[in-house]
Amino acid sequence: MDKEFIHLLVKRGALKFGEFTLKSGRKSPYFISTGVIADGEGTYELAKAYAKVIKEKFPEFDSIYGPAYKGIPLAVSVSVALARALKLNKTWLFDRKQEKEYGDKGVFIGDGPRDGQRIVMVDDVFTTGGTKVESINKLRRTANVEVLGVVIAVDREEKGKERNAIEEFEEEFKMPVYSVAKITEIFDYLHNRKVDGKVYVDDRIYSAFLEYMKEYGARK
Repeated sequence: MDKEFIHLLVKRGALKFGEFTLKSGRKSPYFISTGVIADGEGTYELAKAYAKVIKEKFPEFDSIYGPAYKGIPLAVSVSVALARALKLNKTWLFDRKQEKEYGDKGVFIGDGPRDGQRIVMVDDVFTTGGTKVESINKLRRTANVEVLGVVIAVDREEKGKERNAIEEFEEEFKMPVYSVAKITEIFDYLHNRKVDGKVYVDDRIYSAFLEYMKEYGARK
């Protein structure tokens, strides 16, 4: 478990606690958005956490892809972290929400997609996998790319249609999904623990999380 990564999430407000409506419609007692880490130092620390997982899990690949919008800074910063921290110089790629019809026309910016390109996708979380499916289909409509897998900041460990959402995705698309941390690890670690003098997860918040996981959780 990467404790520094957990500290980064809570101190920078990338992990929030309260009541949030997710894209799936579920009401969640927490929300994760790496997009709030918007300065150079924090972005680099976040990107290094991704880069470590990518280097370990994907020994051979060409490019880092991030789906718009939150995946855009992730793709670029992870590419930088791979080069600066781990001496791996890889290209980056992201998509537009809408295709550009003038100038440098198209829906993608960066390197590719092109036939034979080996891509690792990065995003902040995985709930039901809908965004990842859209991205994979968009890439494959454009070129014969090989999407090797997905790396996310946090695995929410939730049900998909019938069982673990990540397991369902991996089975359908024949590719792995890796996370820097799992949400149960994060909550267990933060429960009544002070981080820089502050308790982010008290008994009330922890209880709400456990109730949510009883309904939607599906540990891998």
